[in-house]
Amino acid sequence: MRILKIVWILFILLNVYDVILSVLYWWKGNMTFEENYFIWYYYYYEGHISLILALMMVISIKLLFFTGVYWYTRLFDLFKVGKYKWLSLLPFIAISIIIDANNTFILLFNYAPPI
Repeated sequence: MRILKIVWILFILLNVYDVILSVLYWWKGNMTFEENYFIWYYYYYEGHISLILALMMVISIKLLFFTGVYWYTRLFDLFKVGKYKWLSLLPFIAISIIIDANNTFILLFNYAPPI
């Protein structure tokens, strides 16, 4: 049960890091580098999106994502394999790590100090 808590905390921290990186992009005014399709769609048709609206969109999407992942992990209890519930979070953690690494490299590439 302890490994499940550690995996959930890792999953939450990775997604909080993603939101923080997104806010750093938006603060600089670079919505086009954001990896969120909902924001791209809104930005494409409206031409401008405020920082507060983008932040509210991302937080609501993350909450829906957390809810979906939570109920997905509950399926392991339904199928009587609750002790392996932490395995159900590994694909989501892997995807979060890939997205965070990609966003970090984009941020470093665009805003690295000159040598």
